[in-house]
Amino acid sequence: MRQKVSTDTILTGLFAVLLLILLFYDPIRGLHPALDPLFMVFIQGVGLVLLALMVFCIIGLVLMIGRRLYGLCCGE
Repeated sequence: MRQKVSTDTILTGLFAVLLLILLFYDPIRGLHPALDPLFMVFIQGVGLVLLALMVFCIIGLVLMIGRRLYGLCCGE
């Protein structure tokens, strides 16, 4: 039986990995400097995903506030 992995679990995992890399970046880089470009690409990819989510959340918030204000002004 296959279990479905939720999007929240994936995003939480990506955020946790990003936080761990941020905390232990210098010791990891000291162990193997050749991994530095790989970490940079990975962190930029995760940052791009989080940026896209933030943009969609901000757009949704603006649309929700606009709808609420339109309802108040027009008496619906």
